[in-house]
Amino acid sequence: MSDRIGPGKKVTLHFSVALADGEVVDNTRPGGVPAEFTVGDGSLLPGFESALFGLRRAW
Repeated sequence: MSDRIGPGKKVTLHFSVALADGEVVDNTRPGGVPAEFTVGDGSLLPGFESALFGLRRAW
């Protein structure tokens, strides 16, 4: 079984979203709960999901 991210895979990750000026507008850290989604479930923008394709877990 592949541990690479692709369609149908469940993904758990921490993220931070910042504006061009550096202002953080959303963040799951510090101490927050990581986001969870299944690739292709429609909960995220397709471009964001496709940028994750092929990545592997970090630990």
